[in-house]
Amino acid sequence: MKVSSSAADGFARRPDRSCVLVYGPDHGLVRERVTALARAVLGKDFGDPFRSADLQGTAVAADCALLVDEAAALALTGGRRVVRVSNATDGSAEAFATVLKVRAGRPAGEESLVIAEAGELGPRSALRRLFEESADAASVACYAVADEDLVGFAEAALRKAGHSIEPGALDLFGSASINDRSVLRSELEKVSLFVGPGAVVRAEAVAASLGDSLESDLDDVALAVATGDLERLDAAMAKAFSAGQGGITVLRAVGRELIKLYPAVAAVGAGASVEGAVGQIRPLVFFKHKPLYLKATRSWRTDDVARAIEMIAEAELVCKSGLAPDEPIVWRALSRVAHAARRSIPA
Repeated sequence: MKVSSSAADGFARRPDRSCVLVYGPDHGLVRERVTALARAVLGKDFGDPFRSADLQGTAVAADCALLVDEAAALALTGGRRVVRVSNATDGSAEAFATVLKVRAGRPAGEESLVIAEAGELGPRSALRRLFEESADAASVACYAVADEDLVGFAEAALRKAGHSIEPGALDLFGSASINDRSVLRSELEKVSLFVGPGAVVRAEAVAASLGDSLESDLDDVALAVATGDLERLDAAMAKAFSAGQGGITVLRAVGRELIKLYPAVAAVGAGASVEGAVGQIRPLVFFKHKPLYLKATRSWRTDDVARAIEMIAEAELVCKSGLAPDEPIVWRALSRVAHAARRSIPA
């Protein structure tokens, strides 16, 4: 069974399957939901070693019986057990399939809760397909928070902490390079402490508190592409990949920036001032990036931006095909867009 994103948090609090896969690129959200699942079964005994077991995906892949035995074991103190498999991969799919085969048709509440915790898995993943296609299992995806959801999440958390917020401050959260819910929670706590109890959260305070979160390797890549800065692009791409950023993640970051740029370019084409058009971009442009946005908005044409967005999307599809390594595909696509920008933008 595939659990929808809208139902995921509710399912984690009240799971009705005995085997659950929690996966995705938002590692903080994965951890939160795995914890919620475990608490739903263990309650006040959360952390009791007699009612829980932690296994590694590599160990399970090497020895199928390891998971089967743990899943069947009874708690010495009574009650259901929780078996968590960290870093689960397709290599451990056989072990989970064996557990599901043994449990077929049994009530979920009579079995231990087996949780597979994984990173990003593609649609063809054997592990993901096993959990999605089984009537006795469930898969829960944890994807990065979209900009608009991030802003809404930040607003709700700050208001709950007793703050009122300036609109411009909320926009800065949308500009922050945060796509992990646990990191976002930590940053919100920092902002709350920075401004003080019950204080108004202003844009200047958010910028000062977030600091480097408003700038990232992905921002450098996206802005180098948008402004046709080939030298900066080479350095930013090398830094992003060396930091472990995936090819699709890089492409999506660039695509988001171009999509943000498009309405500003269209507004200038319709007669608006460049300053005014950039000022209307949402989420709000981080002040250090504004000169680059002004430069790009002044020179791009809407047709060119639209084509650049298509090129990024096409490159993502090629990456997903698995026919070639991601890095050369990404380098080629972004270099083509940056060269197009360089032709459009005067030095």
